[in-house]
Amino acid sequence: MCILFVHVDPSPCKGGYRLVVATNRDEYYNRPSAKAQIDPQTNIIGGKDMQPGKEGGTWLAFRSKDQENGKDQKHCVGVLLNLTGVVVENSTGRGTIITDYLTSSLSYPQYCEVLDRTNYGGYNFVSIELSKEESVTYQHSNIPKITSSYMGKHTMGFGNSPIFNPLYKVRGGRNRFEEIIEKHLTKECLEQALLELLKDGNTKYLPDDELQRRQPLAFENLSSIFIEIDPPGYGTRTHTLIFIDYDWNLSFIEYTMTEPINIKNPEWTESRIELKL
Repeated sequence: MCILFVHVDPSPCKGGYRLVVATNRDEYYNRPSAKAQIDPQTNIIGGKDMQPGKEGGTWLAFRSKDQENGKDQKHCVGVLLNLTGVVVENSTGRGTIITDYLTSSLSYPQYCEVLDRTNYGGYNFVSIELSKEESVTYQHSNIPKITSSYMGKHTMGFGNSPIFNPLYKVRGGRNRFEEIIEKHLTKECLEQALLELLKDGNTKYLPDDELQRRQPLAFENLSSIFIEIDPPGYGTRTHTLIFIDYDWNLSFIEYTMTEPINIKNPEWTESRIELKL
């Protein structure tokens, strides 16, 4: 389970934001990961899966891409969320979907056509692409096969169900996220408010027939934005915030549980990457 909130404004006021991303990664506590960093070979910014046999995969990352015909760079965020309750036999690992996309010269629709040729487990693949020419949020899922795009100013929420049937916590969290955005807070206050949203494990977004159908045994524990289930040792272990402001300054902020994770008293490692785009 993961959750993602996205706000895009192609023409923000001075001091405003072109992009605000807030997301939680939910994963088993014993699955090794590397904290967010800049890959010196690809210039991709993000954390990495370090599970033996799956090293180098990622769930979220950022990279600026050069464009043809002399156009300005395109700044891309890729996020992968699984579709819960979907079983795919003999599926291929999804860990490289984001990194392959960020290093590909293919457009998002072209890349999704390539993805559809492989038998992956169920996923929602979201990308936000910003340039001086346009700002677009794309979404693609494989079960069922759906591709959607959103242009102009928009605020979205994504989770572990199809885009046409969002979980209640995605709907409720998206509304709370939009309320925070509309307050036009300072960067420090915005970061704090978004972290409070991402750390909310008390609000249960129930009843939720879709979540109960997909996870009949665990839906109550999975109905909050912040998850903690021990046993089996699974829950929210990483918060990521991404800001691109009016002046094209990038802030990539990650808070992730320090390994080995002590769920009774977790420590959090903070990573900050600031760049002029």
